Amino acid sequence: MSTAMLLHTLWVRTIIGYLLLFTIPLILPALFIKLVGFKGLRNLLSYESRQTFVHRLDPRIKIIYPLCVGILSVFLNWKFVYGLLFVTVIPWVLLRPSSQRLRVLLTMTLAPAIGMVWQQGMYHTTTGEPLSDLLFKLPPTLSWLGTPGLQRSGTVYGLQEAGRMLVASSSSFLLIMTTKPSDIIWAYKSFRLPATVGLVVSVALRFLPKMFERMTTLLQAMEVRGYSFDAPAWYQVYLWPNYIVRMLVSIPTVTIPLLIGSLRETAVMAMVVDARAFGSTKVPTTYRQYQLTAADKSAWAALAILCIVIILLLIFHIGNRHVIGLA
Repeated sequence: MSTAMLLHTLWVRTIIGYLLLFTIPLILPALFIKLVGFKGLRNLLSYESRQTFVHRLDPRIKIIYPLCVGILSVFLNWKFVYGLLFVTVIPWVLLRPSSQRLRVLLTMTLAPAIGMVWQQGMYHTTTGEPLSDLLFKLPPTLSWLGTPGLQRSGTVYGLQEAGRMLVASSSSFLLIMTTKPSDIIWAYKSFRLPATVGLVVSVALRFLPKMFERMTTLLQAMEVRGYSFDAPAWYQVYLWPNYIVRMLVSIPTVTIPLLIGSLRETAVMAMVVDARAFGSTKVPTTYRQYQLTAADKSAWAALAILCIVIILLLIFHIGNRHVIGLA
């Protein structure tokens, strides 16, 4: 029997269909836990003190940068979106993050992107879609899953949306990793925004790493007391029910102390803000006087050129979004 005939048999198509439907949803969470974990997520969402070109840039441009590229990426088709993604990689080349942070960053950005492409490819359908649009048609044995198969238009649409998500993530993580919370507050003040906006942003940036750090501490405390979070091997099927039960039992044990600790820290932070008379004056004072450097001017010019080029492309209908899924 030839390979082509073998691939068209019902049982082979059923096996391929099951792999196509369940491999990615099962592998992506496992990869996230294995390669990132709570400790890696805490490190990614915290400021890393280094003396690099990107760290020394004006914090205002690092706030405007993700806002501009995120908005402009919405109007581009998927090919130009990935061109814009290539541009957002350039600051990371200048930053040269550590291998540990780079691994966490790639996992945090690529895993959701792959899941998005898979989801749209399998379940994004349009009315009257021809069967020729299917890259792989599921056999009748899998009709209960509610999708005809892997679709070309849905895959392209998923690539388009994943590219926009990658552009926004790449530029936003750059702000988090290279900018102090105090610099972010100062930047919002310089934009003449209310001081509460800067406070909310700084509290949010501080809350997430603290929460993951506290969760890591709780998990380690449970392990010290003999509670095992080690997953059995994939072939040890008889151990998996017990493992699932242990994970379900650990959820309230971790979440309740985590919630109580977060509420306590929020109350303490509110008292500290009141003690320092936050918001007592309409125009907050600051000791910082920032002077634009040559690097800042170059970065502002590069961002302006990028925005102008994209706007011109859109004006001349080059790279515009068209029909959903076929752009």
